[in-house]
Amino acid sequence: MRWTRIAAAVLALAPAAVPDPAAAAAATCTNTMAVVAHEDDDLLFVNPEISDDIVGGRCVTTLYVTSGDAARGRDYWRGREEGEMAAYARMAARPSRWTEDTLIISGHPIHRSRLDGVPVTLLFLRLPDRVGGWPDQTLQLLWLDPLTRIPTLDDGPAYTRTSLLAVLGSVLAGYRPRIIRTLDFRGAYGDGDHDDHHTVAYFVWAAQQHYRTPHRTVGHLGYPISREPANLNATQYGTKLGYFLTYAPHDRVVCQTADWCTRGTYGVYVRRNVPVGPPIGPGRNVAAQARITASSANAATVQLAAKAVDGRLGTGLIGEWVTAGETIGAWLDLRWPTPQRLGQIALYDRPGAASQVTAGLLHFSDGSTIPVGALPDDGSPLILTFAPRTVSGLRLTVTGVSAATTDVGLAEIRTITAP
Repeated sequence: MRWTRIAAAVLALAPAAVPDPAAAAAATCTNTMAVVAHEDDDLLFVNPEISDDIVGGRCVTTLYVTSGDAARGRDYWRGREEGEMAAYARMAARPSRWTEDTLIISGHPIHRSRLDGVPVTLLFLRLPDRVGGWPDQTLQLLWLDPLTRIPTLDDGPAYTRTSLLAVLGSVLAGYRPRIIRTLDFRGAYGDGDHDDHHTVAYFVWAAQQHYRTPHRTVGHLGYPISREPANLNATQYGTKLGYFLTYAPHDRVVCQTADWCTRGTYGVYVRRNVPVGPPIGPGRNVAAQARITASSANAATVQLAAKAVDGRLGTGLIGEWVTAGETIGAWLDLRWPTPQRLGQIALYDRPGAASQVTAGLLHFSDGSTIPVGALPDDGSPLILTFAPRTVSGLRLTVTGVSAATTDVGLAEIRTITAP
C-alpha cells in the first residue's frame, strides 16, 4: 500500500498492557473492539457502529480472525487487508497512512496496522478461509474438534481451539474494550449464515466470559440479515456504502459501484444493521456448544464426531459422522460446559439404504433415558419431544441397524432448548 510505513519491531502484548500508544494517550477515550471472521464482515454487518465509534472519538480496534483468502492466494488476501485500511482511514477522515508491525500474543504473531494520528488499530490473525477446501482446515472444525490444528497463511504456528481462545483473551485484556462487537453468537450452524461468522462469534462469547473489565458484548446478524426489514435511513445507507466502496477496489469479488451494490445482495446487507440477543433462552439448537466425542470415527475422510453438529445435511464427506466399521454399540456423546434445559432432539440419519439406525437409546446426564426408533432413510429427521430436563450431557447409543449397514453414523443431531 503506497502510504503504508512498515515497522520492523516485534512487540509482546502483556495481558494488562495497552499496546496502542494513541489509545493510551487519549485519556477520555472509551475502547471498543470488533472481532469478525473476514475482511468486509465489519463493513457489511457491524457498521455503522464502528464508524460511529470513530467519529465519536472512541479508541477503535478491529480483529480479523481469518484472512478471507477463499483459496485465492496471498495477493488477494493482502489486498483485502489494504482495503480495510483504506476504509478505516476514510471513516476517520484521515490520509491512509499506516504503521504496520507484528505483535506476539500468547506465542502467536499477529499482524498489526495502526492509523497514523488517531487511535484506530486493525489486527489480522490470518487463519485460512478455504472455501471449498479440504474439510479438516475449517474454522468451524477448530471450534468443534479440540484435536484440530490449523496453520496461518503467513507461516505462523498452528492454532488450536485452546490457543485461539488464549489469543482472544489476551487481546481483550490488553486493549481493555468496554464494548465488544462481533457476529451472531445466538444462531446455529445451518441457519443460512456463514459457518465462520457463527464460529468467530462463539469464540468471542466464550473468551469474553473470562474477561474481567466491565463490558458489553453485542452480536450482529450476518447473511440472514437479508430476511429482516431495512432499518438504515438513506443518509446512513449512503455513508455506509461509501465506506464499503472504499474497500471494494481491493477485493475483486465484491460489487464495485454504488449502482451495482444497490441492485445486488451487498446493498441488502448495507441497508441493515441488526443486533442479536445473548445466546440464552428457548428454541435454540445448542449442539455445537457441546464437546462432541464418539466411539470411533473415520479420520481418513474427516468424517469426525464433530460433523454430526456442523449444520450440514446430506453432504456426505463434508457433513457426516461415520464410524470406523461400527454398527450396534456405536455411540455419540455431547457434553456442555454449562447445563442446558432441553425439550427436543432431532436426529438425521445418513441418507441411503446402506446405512440406517433402526433403534437407539438416549441417555442423559441426569440418569433419564429415551428410546429411539428407526431414523428415516430419506434425509428427514426423527424428532423426539419430551418433558424438559436440565442436563450437562447426553449420549446416543445405537442398538439396532439395517442389515446392509457396515459403518453406522449420523448426518446431524440437533438439541433444542426448552423454556
